[in-house]
Amino acid sequence: MTLHELATNAAKYGALAVLDGEVELKWSHDADGRLHLRWTESSGPKVREPTHKGFGGRIIEQMIAQRSGKMHFDWRAEGLVCEIILQV
Repeated sequence: MTLHELATNAAKYGALAVLDGEVELKWSHDADGRLHLRWTESSGPKVREPTHKGFGGRIIEQMIAQRSGKMHFDWRAEGLVCEIILQV
């Protein structure tokens, strides 16, 4: 559901809202059981950090927190970078 929300927002406002926009998704699994996920948008419209959290953002944060995970949004001008760490 988290990836769906990121993709939906990218299609509405971010890199996937333009023809040349790109999303790169990388993940790794550590020996200690942590899953690292990195969502990076590029070549889309200029990005600014939102002034408030929308419903989708709150849902994502709650879902990650329920799994004792951590999440960080980096609102770079060239595109959003979202990093998620979960204990699996």
